[in-house]
Amino acid sequence: MTDTHSRSTLNQDEKILYTFDKSQTEQVRISETTYLNKQYIDFRVFAKTQSGDYIPTKKGITINKQLASKYLKEAVSKIV
Repeated sequence: MTDTHSRSTLNQDEKILYTFDKSQTEQVRISETTYLNKQYIDFRVFAKTQSGDYIPTKKGITINKQLASKYLKEAVSKIV
């Protein structure tokens, strides 16, 4: 499932690159964020509320975009 949209807050811009269901009540969102003029890739678990909306949890990791670009390609190639 792919979902691309952007949202902005006072100090952060976010563009969702990819979303997939982890379970019936959780999904993983991979997004590109800019915070204080630095770029990051964020892998975050979102939990489904009773109303059906998804909210972010503390489960996740945020990586500098340059490091993600360098090391994640290598890691994925070893998985596939």
